[in-house]
Amino acid sequence: MKPTLLIIDDNLAFTNSVAFVLTEFLVLKAHSPDEARERIHAPIDLVLLDLVFDEKSPEKQEGLEFIPELKTLLPDTPIIVLTNYPSIETTVQAIKAGASDFLNKRDLDWTEWKTRLMNYASSSLRIRELETRNRELEKSADDSDILGSTLEIDYVRLRLRDLASNSSDVSIFLIGETGTGKNHAARYFRKYSTRAKKAYKEFSILELSESLVESELFGHVKGAFTGAVSDKKGLFELADGGILFLDEIGDYDLKIQTKILRFLDNKTITPVGSGKSKQLDLQLILASNQDIPALIKEKRFREDLYQRINRIRIELPALRDRIEDIPILTLSFFHLFKEKEKTKLVSVDPSVIDLFSGYSWPGNIRELQSVIWDACTKARLYGDTTLQTKHLKRELAEPSFLSRSFANSDDIKSKQEKIVMLELRSIDEALQKSFGQKAVAAEMLGMNADQLRYKILKLEKLRPNCFYGLKNINKAYKLKH
Repeated sequence: MKPTLLIIDDNLAFTNSVAFVLTEFLVLKAHSPDEARERIHAPIDLVLLDLVFDEKSPEKQEGLEFIPELKTLLPDTPIIVLTNYPSIETTVQAIKAGASDFLNKRDLDWTEWKTRLMNYASSSLRIRELETRNRELEKSADDSDILGSTLEIDYVRLRLRDLASNSSDVSIFLIGETGTGKNHAARYFRKYSTRAKKAYKEFSILELSESLVESELFGHVKGAFTGAVSDKKGLFELADGGILFLDEIGDYDLKIQTKILRFLDNKTITPVGSGKSKQLDLQLILASNQDIPALIKEKRFREDLYQRINRIRIELPALRDRIEDIPILTLSFFHLFKEKEKTKLVSVDPSVIDLFSGYSWPGNIRELQSVIWDACTKARLYGDTTLQTKHLKRELAEPSFLSRSFANSDDIKSKQEKIVMLELRSIDEALQKSFGQKAVAAEMLGMNADQLRYKILKLEKLRPNCFYGLKNINKAYKLKH
């Protein structure tokens, strides 16, 4: 798919040249802001905007005034400003208004332009493709779907569907860190199971005190203990014929483990206070985030139960091991919470996804979900239409977060992010060596002071999250990071 470029310039010869040379793009042409408004009826990945539409009056910068409206009409689309009259003041104004970059038409280098423009467009195109994919997912998605396209998650889906369709009696053991989506995996299994139309129950030991767990799972008879004023069916019996999902079984005490093992062996349970067993027909899905062999060594988990449930085992990958799935997960949660929280949000800034893709996510999908939910509520407070890094929790913007985020550079999806980080570090070091003298630092880096200032302003606009912890840059240019 070719990215779509909209060029807004009153110079007909120049717009034709752009369309002729930039064959990598589908080029739309407009010769005034009014005409541009008519062209914005389809997805656009990049805008080239001339600042001056009256060469006789270069001080009338109609294009500059049009940038805020363009950002409203195309919130995710980079805007590249074109001009024959470059100046630092104009550059700053354009970037503050929402422009992503600045190109001098008098210093035209098509080879350089192609590379720079394609870099900007590819980011926008990537987000558009993800949005399209996410809309497709939303049409068919429900609470049992497992989102993602990595090989690791593809295998999990394939394994669950195969077992669900062909193995309706064996127990399934799900292993994964906290927040990896074990409950979603259980629901996904049920969706394709031959027991799908039967009862489905879930239980987490965290929901109850230890003294009530046995009764909740296996039921009790009247008079079994103080407060047992009538018979009660437990979750095992309520799930009869269907599926019962038991989460975090590493936390169950040995007595409960013994009763689970007995059920797996003979399909019977005994309610608390009863001397009679009940025969049941249900399938167990068990899950844990703990090192069960270590618990066995500590005498906290029955080895025979572990051997019994570990026969069919599915490991759910940590989010840091499926980093390519972060964009689609981000957009899925974004669409959920922007509606749930009644926000004005319509899109996610690419810098948010780039930041997320560089973080290790110790809390996995659950942590990502929490961060996005919180960010949506912040965006509602601002009244913003685009979810930005400024909406994220404060701790995500601290240097300690970035040091964790970039500790494993091989896990970072965005090569541009790494390049920016390296470039900013070299600038920060030059400023340190020059004791904050910007002109001297610029000379050390092979540029003049104005060029260095422009580069800093541009990079801050594009990648604000990369500036945290760079004390010399932030102090020299009075940036609030």
